[in-house]
Parts: sequence; structure tokens; C-alpha cells
Amino acid sequence: MKASVERVPSQEGGAGERRRPKQARSQATEDALLDAGLACIEAVGIEATSMALVAERAGASIGALYFRFGDKERFVQAALARAFDRIRAETDALLAYAVMQDKPPAAVIVACVDLAVKIQSRSQGVLRAVLKRALDDPAAWEPVGRLGNEVSGRLVDTLARYPEVTAIPGWRDRIMLAMHAARAMHFNSLYNPQSPLPSDPERMVAALSDLVRGHLGLPPDAGAEPAQDKAQDKARTQEQAPTAAQRGHRQGRA
Repeated sequence: MKASVERVPSQEGGAGERRRPKQARSQATEDALLDAGLACIEAVGIEATSMALVAERAGASIGALYFRFGDKERFVQAALARAFDRIRAETDALLAYAVMQDKPPAAVIVACVDLAVKIQSRSQGVLRAVLKRALDDPAAWEPVGRLGNEVSGRLVDTLARYPEVTAIPGWRDRIMLAMHAARAMHFNSLYNPQSPLPSDPERMVAALSDLVRGHLGLPPDAGAEPAQDKAQDKARTQEQAPTAAQRGHRQGRA
């Protein structure tokens, strides 16, 4: 029996329509195809990512790809949209945790900058591929730009609960500009060995966080996070990170 599907507009401005599965099992298959596509784009770029390569990596038939997505361009747009949705979800989870833990504003900024650095670092290939397209078609970068503004907007919404932040004149625009600058500086450092940013990830995050906090005008000691809280956050991150054995198992299944 064929999986029930519905036609929906392709995401992130892609032309035409693609099929979207209604059944959970079919959705899981589609997610696996999209994840395989993202892995291929990360490794070899968009142009070198063929539908046959994706199908081989996903262990699926090439016919399944064309049935669900129609053509390569719609598939690429759907894969990028999935990656962007994942980033939005990660950001929301991080900020929700910060609110739940009643983190001070400076700690929220550090956590958001740290997440941005990790996301850009692990997605270098995808970002490079989209940027390469944007050299010929600037519109190709628009989804990335919108995503950056959305993430910064989520940080703004979270910081709106702190009187010491909202008391700063023009605080919203200051955060938006500073986060854009921080992401841009880190992005540049990924491909520019002459970047003035520290190469050590922890020092890099500290420098970029200071940039955001300083442009906002938040005093250095405003909402400083106790050392015990930092240790607890580090332990929480380590608990969530996969072990070497788990990573090997996942790679073996890829």
C-alpha cells in the first residue's frame, strides 16, 4: 500500500511543489533522505551532490527521491530548510533552558553566542555551498540571513524579561547589530587564517560575547554567572554529547 502524501509548496523559496508524507513511517524515511542530503552537501557541496549520491548514502532508491521531491533543486531546498528548522529548535531549547534556570542576561548572551559558534563550525560545508551560489545569485543567501535575524530576535525576546537590559536605550537594535557582527566575525574566521579572533573555542566565545555585551552597554559585572552554575552547564553539555563509542556506532550506520 502506498504512503499517503499531500502536495505542499517547496520550502525556502524553491520553485514548484513537492510531496509531503502524512504517515509517520513515511516521514521518517523522508527525514533520513534529507539528512543524507545535508551530509552530502556538507562534504562535497551542492553542485557535486547528485540524487544518486544521496540515494546511495541513505540506502534508498533514486526513484524514491524523485517521487518525493520531483527534482534536485526542490530536494536541496527541502534539505536546507530542515537544517534551518533544526537550528531554530536548538535555539528555542537553549533559551527556554536559560529562562527555566533563571540565568542572568550576560550568561544568556554567552550561551547564545556559544551555540551560534558551534552551529556555524559544524555547518561549514553547507554554508560554503550556499555562499558559492550566492556569488552568482545573491538571493541564495537570503534564507541564511533571515535565519540569523530570527535567532537574534529570539534572543531579544528572551532578554526583554530583564529590566537591566530594557533600561538601555536602543537595546533591541544594539543586540541585533552585535549578534550579526559576532556571527560575521566567526564566519570569517572559519576561512580566514588571519582573523584576529582567538583560535581556542572557549576564548573565541568569550571574545564574541564581550563584543555583544559591550555594544549592548551591559556592565561587565551585570548578571555575572556564578562559577558553580557554569560548572553545572558544562556537565549538562557533556552528558548530552555522544560518547566516542556512540559516534562510531552512528558513523557505522551512516
